[in-house]
Formats: sequence, structure tokens, C-alpha cells
Amino acid sequence: MATTPNYDINYEDERFQQVEAEKQAALTNVNNTYNNMINQSDQYYQDQINATKDYANTQQQLQQQNTDFAIEKIEQQKEQTEKDYTKEQKGAYVDWQKQSNQYGVNAEQIASNGLNNTGYSESSKVSMYNTYQNRIATARESYNKAVLNFDNSIKEAQLANNSALAEIACNTLQTQLELSLQGFQYKNELLNTQLQMQNETEDRYNLRWQDVLKQMNQENALAEEVRQYEKNYQLQQQQLAQEQANWEREFALANNKSNNSYNYSHSENSMPYGDSGESSKYKALNAALATLNVGSKGNGTISTATKATMRLMLANEYKKGTITKTEFEKLASNYKL
Repeated sequence: MATTPNYDINYEDERFQQVEAEKQAALTNVNNTYNNMINQSDQYYQDQINATKDYANTQQQLQQQNTDFAIEKIEQQKEQTEKDYTKEQKGAYVDWQKQSNQYGVNAEQIASNGLNNTGYSESSKVSMYNTYQNRIATARESYNKAVLNFDNSIKEAQLANNSALAEIACNTLQTQLELSLQGFQYKNELLNTQLQMQNETEDRYNLRWQDVLKQMNQENALAEEVRQYEKNYQLQQQQLAQEQANWEREFALANNKSNNSYNYSHSENSMPYGDSGESSKYKALNAALATLNVGSKGNGTISTATKATMRLMLANEYKKGTITKTEFEKLASNYKL
């Protein structure tokens, strides 16, 4: 399983700080938006509740005014009935007084008929009094029934008013409860949405934070590759320099041997080449290349650096003119350079 290299990360890097600043700004914007919506929602539903209270107060006032007016009319009728009853009493009394007056019309008629001081006269007086009493009793009974009916009507109006007021109060309370529930549910939805938006914002900026971290890891990985390359390059250069020094030492030894052989041969034969027709420089270079070639085969292969050194040696000698083109090609072919 591949693992992420453990590089040193500067978590105070301005890119991390920029992501954090943008995240906080986005969260502030989300919270401000939904807090305003929640506050406006609270105000809206409170205004609706207050409106229902005002409406209920108005309806109750109208109901009470209607009831008060109805009772007022009943009281007026009751008062008028009392006046009528009093008038009837007075009328009955006046009529009785007229009928029973000894100087009145009835008395004169009785006297003219010769019925004074007779049984008929006394009976007539009793009858007139009874009529008066009956008239008073009838008026009083009628008045009492009317008063009872008026009182019952007032009581009914009051009960109906109480019932109407109670219904208004009940309906108002029910409406307020419904509005409160709606406000609670809507506010709860806003709070849930606000929390969801906060989480989405957190997730979005966490991904951006991870992208920054990934980019920094890639930068560190690239920097590590460059460092490793430079380190390996320096090692290769050191190895090439060492191999170059070894070659120069081997070449000098081989060249000295070749020169000694050449001097001996020259003194004997006065010829720059040996029996094989090869120059002393060719032999010295061949010996040096053979030394490098054999010395690098400790593991059975020739390193790239050794190959490069051998090519460099061969090219340098060819450029200096110490070997001919034919000798250059021959050595290059022999050592597969």
C-alpha cells in the first residue's frame, strides 16, 4: 500500500491561512444570512400573533357593545313597562274614585232611581272596589311577568355574550397556537438548513485545505527529487573525477612503459612501431582502457560512468592526434564504445 512521504509541512504557510480566512468569511456569511432569516421569521410570526390578539380584542369589544346595546334596549322596555304599570295603577284609582264619589255621576243615577241607602247601593260600591282591585292585580301580574321576561332576556343576552366572548377567546388562542407551531417548524427548518450549509462550507474548504497540503507535498517531493539528483550528480562527478585520475595514472604508467619500449626499439631498429605496426601511444592507450575495462567488471558489468570515462579518454587522445583515426575506430570497436 502506497504511503504519502512524510515531509515537513509549514502549517503557518500563507496558503493555509488564506483558505482558513476564506472559510471563516464564508461561514460568517452563512450565519449572518440565516440568522437574519430566523430573526425576520420570529418577527413575522409574532406580528401575526399580535394581529390575532388585536382582532380578538376588536371582536370582543364589538360583541360586548352589541350585548350592552341589547341589554340597554331591554332595560328601556322594562322601564317603559314600569311606567305603563304605574299609569295603569293611577288610572284604575282615578276611575274607582270617580265611580265611588258620592257626588259623582253614578251616585246621582242611584239617587234618582231612589236606591240610596239600599242594598243595591252598597253592592254597587263593593263591585266598583272589586273591579278596581282586580284591575290593579291584573296590571301588577302583567308587569311582574314582563319584568321576569325582561330579566330573563338580559340574562340570556349576558350568557350569549359570555359564550361569544369565550368562543372568540378560544378561536384566538387556537390561531395563536397554530401560528406558534408554524413559526417553530419554520425556524427549525432554517436552523437545520443553516447547520447543513455550515457543514457543506466546512467540507468545501477542508477539501481546499487538503489540495494545498497535496500541492505542498508535491512541491516537497519535487524538491527532494532535485536534491537527490544533485546529490547523485555530485557523486557521479566525483566518481568520474576519480576514474579520470585513475586513468591518467594508468595511462602515465603505460605511456612510460611504451616509451621505454619505444626507446629500446628505436635504438635497435630506429622504428616508431613494434612488430605489430602499432604506435607506442596506441599501446599505452589500449593498456589503460584494458585496465579500466577489467577493473570495472567486479560484478560482471561495466558501469555507465566507466564507459563515459573510456569514451572521454579515447576522444581526447584522438583530438590531440596521438592516435590515428584507424586506431581510434579500432579501440572503439574493441571496447564497444
